[in-house]
Amino acid sequence: MTSSGSTSEQSRVYNERIILQLARQNPGISRVSIAEKTGLSAQTISVITSSLLEQQLLHVTGKVKGRRGQPSIQLSINAIGAYGLGINVDRDHISAVLLDFSGVCVLSLERAVSFPTEGVAQEIAQDLIDEVKTTLAEDWGKVQGIGLSRPDYMDSWLESLVTDEEQKLELETLKNALLYWQSDAFELWLAEQTGLPCYCQNDAVAAVISELLLVSDAPKNHLFYLFVSTACGGSLIADGECYFGAHGRAGSFGLIPTATGKHGKWILEALSVSSLRRFLAMKQVTWPLVDGEWLNTSYRPLVAQWVEEVALEIQPALSSVVALYDPEAILIGGRLPEGVLWPLIESIKKTQQSHSLLPFPAIRAAQTGYTAGALGAAVLPLYQTFAPQRNLLLLHSRDKSKGK
Repeated sequence: MTSSGSTSEQSRVYNERIILQLARQNPGISRVSIAEKTGLSAQTISVITSSLLEQQLLHVTGKVKGRRGQPSIQLSINAIGAYGLGINVDRDHISAVLLDFSGVCVLSLERAVSFPTEGVAQEIAQDLIDEVKTTLAEDWGKVQGIGLSRPDYMDSWLESLVTDEEQKLELETLKNALLYWQSDAFELWLAEQTGLPCYCQNDAVAAVISELLLVSDAPKNHLFYLFVSTACGGSLIADGECYFGAHGRAGSFGLIPTATGKHGKWILEALSVSSLRRFLAMKQVTWPLVDGEWLNTSYRPLVAQWVEEVALEIQPALSSVVALYDPEAILIGGRLPEGVLWPLIESIKKTQQSHSLLPFPAIRAAQTGYTAGALGAAVLPLYQTFAPQRNLLLLHSRDKSKGK
């Protein structure tokens, strides 16, 4: 049995983060309102907010005249007080996002790539980092860290995920080159190139964290997130925080077998942009050049067929998620075109209603949208540095014993 507790320093840091979160969610909040929402003493709030103002993480945006005494100051997040830089590496692109402390996107960059090898990834990432440094100039020192989001198993399922005809002829060579992503070498390289701490998560986890921090009206307590890109992954929010399970693999929705295997044996193959590309190729239809074309009459029946078939393929797995986890909502984000995403959501609703005995939770599109992977990566340094995570308060005896 291990004991747990907290130190006064841990409690102070946690309280700082609680106040920052309140200021983020309630711009112009007063110290009196902070006291009402947290139960902290006026003295504690005064000391902490004064420190945060001195660190330029908060700023005064006005004053409110109270019934008695001096006017109360209004506090908000100082947008230029800190920044988060994120790099998202996926099988079809590498992108970068720079967020200010209020969560506003300052810069968004993307480069197309097909299954990035080490050299390609480093070259593109260096160009993106240099552009961010140029944009920030002397404010580069306010960047809290670099977040990296990427899919797990970059070198796997190439037979179904590769859609480029030339790459299909050299699958073994490509697989060997992609073994690079089984290690943390790129993470270490980013830290070395930037001089910043690097925070790494798979793209589904990073995407759901971006919803937690950036979307004020998103479900916060019990949430299942489906991240659909070249392949598909999932992540869980339990009691308002990411849940990883005993071995860090909770939410691995893409590794569940499909119902029939029609679009691939595994969900990561069937519910994916790669699956949609293969489907259109089989129908001898080209991928639309602009998103608006998905609404044309030539594409609508094909989209309807694909989403109906995929909804049936993932139905047993999604029913299991609902039965075992009971989420308040299911969000779908990633890189599916909107003209496909919304029909998919409607098809999943209809399929679940006809195949499941349990009430199906609300299912909706993630608000962070197409850039969720890169936004999530940029959120990671801000989340790790400033979010009020409960594990800050835990001090495990086994950790203390390591120093003996």
